[in-house]
Amino acid sequence: MNYPWTGRQLDCVAFDMDGTLLNSGDFGARAIQLAFESMMAEGELPGLEAPPTQDAIRHQIGKPPYVFYAELLPEPLKHKAMDLHRAASANEKTFLKDGSGKLFEGARDVLADLKARGLKLLLVSNCSQDYIDAVCETFALDELLDFRAAAGRSEDVSKPGELQRGLNETNAKTGVMVGDRIHDGEAAQATGLWFVGCTYGYGPREELAGADALIDDIRELTALL
Repeated sequence: MNYPWTGRQLDCVAFDMDGTLLNSGDFGARAIQLAFESMMAEGELPGLEAPPTQDAIRHQIGKPPYVFYAELLPEPLKHKAMDLHRAASANEKTFLKDGSGKLFEGARDVLADLKARGLKLLLVSNCSQDYIDAVCETFALDELLDFRAAAGRSEDVSKPGELQRGLNETNAKTGVMVGDRIHDGEAAQATGLWFVGCTYGYGPREELAGADALIDDIRELTALL
């Protein structure tokens, strides 16, 4: 099958993190539920009787923290969003350290293979800085990556902007963005990259409607490119 890049020389592959390389739907969702439970027990979320379901949390994955957590809270409690984020982040770090957090099967092998081909590898996530730092440290990703950025570290930055910064810093021009949410497709379009949508991630399938190709497993990417 031919794709827009067939016969072209690619010089980079950019990746989203959660739902693309990192299987955060399990350990991340539980970390957030635990944060809710702890804050509820301490009376910090008055009126809330139960944490959101794991499916509701997974639906938020891929959004910047200040959006992610606010949308999980009712209107009167939205001011607690970043307190919730900090509590959940501490739980996520614990799960990463104890081995509960995992990459999708074969993800690191795919990165290593693409790196061996001479491609520049970029990681651009809507997460916070401490989270991307913890993930990269846990899985030793920095030895494979040429650039990484946490677009969720501030409301003043964006995924398209950070992706463009990465392309500029690595002097990369022709490549693909791999991700599971609409934000990844928008970043690809804004920077002139092709978009490979990950159906195994956490975004609804309709968010990937404009993708140039779809993969059902990260291990399919090697042959696709």
